[in-house]
Amino acid sequence: MQAIVLAAGMGKRMRSSRPKVLHEIFGRPILDYVLEILGRLGINRVKVVIGHGGDQVRSFLKKRSGTLRTEIVYQHEQKGTGHAVMCAQKAFRGYYGNILIWPGDMPVLKEETLKVFLQNHQSSGAEVSVLSSPQLNPAGYGRILRAGGRFYAIREELECSEVEHRIQEVNSGIYIFKSDRLFKSLRRIKPANRKNEFYLTDTLEVLAGAKCRLEAFPLALPDEGHGINSREDLGEVTAIMNHREIRKHQASGVTFTAPEQTFVAPGVSIGRDTVIYPWTYIESQVKIGEGCEIGPFAKIRKGTVIGSGTIVGSFVELNRSRLGKKVLAKHLTYLGDAEIGDGTNIGAGTITANFDGKTKHKTKVGKGVLIGSDTVFVAPVVVGDGARTGAGAVITGGSKIKKGEVFVGVPARNLKKKKTK
Repeated sequence: MQAIVLAAGMGKRMRSSRPKVLHEIFGRPILDYVLEILGRLGINRVKVVIGHGGDQVRSFLKKRSGTLRTEIVYQHEQKGTGHAVMCAQKAFRGYYGNILIWPGDMPVLKEETLKVFLQNHQSSGAEVSVLSSPQLNPAGYGRILRAGGRFYAIREELECSEVEHRIQEVNSGIYIFKSDRLFKSLRRIKPANRKNEFYLTDTLEVLAGAKCRLEAFPLALPDEGHGINSREDLGEVTAIMNHREIRKHQASGVTFTAPEQTFVAPGVSIGRDTVIYPWTYIESQVKIGEGCEIGPFAKIRKGTVIGSGTIVGSFVELNRSRLGKKVLAKHLTYLGDAEIGDGTNIGAGTITANFDGKTKHKTKVGKGVLIGSDTVFVAPVVVGDGARTGAGAVITGGSKIKKGEVFVGVPARNLKKKKTK
């Protein structure tokens, strides 16, 4: 199967110079979530239709890593979803399989849900299948039309009759078409509507008139059909994803003392019996061991690894750092590009000055080290096992503190013990 991702829309209600699909959730563009799931499904050839802000979207696609092969299709004038798919027709010459169509602004649809949708499409023998969504408030969505329970059309909201407006089963915008049926029906639709656009949904009535089998499969969880058309939608989708991640970790034995005040990105690993306190923000690609305490007001940034039994307390930020087991970093600390050994105590106010204006440098601290309050490490710095720093010490760049040594002062110097007679 191949796929089309619709990513050409301006997103007027976002009121932004940035293309809608490049707005971020937990530091990742909305479009990235869609492409990630397509890759996991094994759909490795995807046509991405771009238009408004196309250069920005193209730049993102070029930089994006992974095995998914994306081919860019330009929709130079935005004349509706049907027109967007028409623009992709040349890219499907010689292809006669199924085509999955997915809006690039729907990042909360689960991989498992798509798998079931694909299976239902195959087993039903449908030539076109639509993923529908039950919504108590269907405003803004096309309505699913059925007669005797059989799905036969989608009516866009602006074209709905008074009766059709009350329908609560709506179009998610996700379809599977047989390729020949799709492109033949597109040639028969016209922009005879209030927006003067080519609606992809109009192809369904064309196909129904040709006695093609159509199916609409409702989502079990309506939230998965939530698209993003406004900043309000962006906030709601972020909350859905956050709630989903927290529930996943709770089921694995993690305690959140205030789930509604905690933020956990997808792609985080947390060991059981760890407690996460309020106002903690954890980015993707973070690994936290068992029996840790994190927060309140902690920020754990991408690439950080925290060993079991470690405490990361109030107003502590970690970035691309590795903390060993039973490390204590309880207060007002920034550790960037740092490696901290087992059993080390990080005093309040400790900072790793890891950036010199051009390059990020590392701070390496051994096991069982006692770091005094308000210590500043001007990286690169190496601190041996069992060493200590005095309160307010400034460890200058290139310093190497040996095992058991004590450094104090500004700039810090080794506090040598006097020899006894």
